[in-house]
This record gives sequence, C-alpha cells and structure tokens, in this order.
Amino acid sequence: MAMHRLNLLPTAVGLLSMVAVGCGSSGGDAFDTLPPIRTTTSTTTTTTTVDDRRRFYEVKPGDNLAEIARSFEVPKSEIVRINRLPNNGEIIQIGQILEIPTDVVLVEELPTPESTTSTEAP
Repeated sequence: MAMHRLNLLPTAVGLLSMVAVGCGSSGGDAFDTLPPIRTTTSTTTTTTTVDDRRRFYEVKPGDNLAEIARSFEVPKSEIVRINRLPNNGEIIQIGQILEIPTDVVLVEELPTPESTTSTEAP
C-alpha cells in the first residue's frame, strides 16, 4: 500500500503545476488571461437655481402699502399675502423689507373686444 501512495504523489504534483501554469507563471500574466472587470457607477446631481425674478423693497419714511403696490403694479392684497402682513398691511415699519410678487399682474381696465369690420364687395 505504501507503494500506491508514492504513485499518487507525482500525479498530485503534476496537477498543481498545471493549475499554476494556467494562470501564468508570474503575477503579470494573470492580467492577460482574465476578462476585464466592468463596473458601473451612477451619480445624482441636484441643481438649485436662484429665482432672479424675486423683488424686494425696503420701506422708506412716508411710504404706505397702497402706494408701494401701485408703484410695482401689483395688488396690495398680494403684497399682504406674500409677506403675511397683519391688519391688512395697514402698519408697516420704516426699514421693513417687503417681497414684491412677480407672478401677479394688476389689470386696471378690462380689455376691449377687437372691433370687427366687414367689407362688402360691390
């Protein structure tokens, strides 16, 4: 039985040699035989843009909200709403910063319908 074990030993050494040779004889040869590893990365980007349409006004001595609203052509009620002013904006302070709404248009007159003229052929 000892003789049988000796015969298996050279076979096992041969198999180990074949496995080592399959990957290359040096560490650099493995790069030539292995497929490249593909990786995927993803990134998420959020963009914050400053709304350059926002307008602000600093209250000056003698100002009142109706005058400010008229100057910017916006309804007084919208200035009150956007700034959360108490008492319908009757009390404002000198130096107070008011945001002036930009997406509201004050229409003082109703548009007139386009007049239709007809011409008759002679």
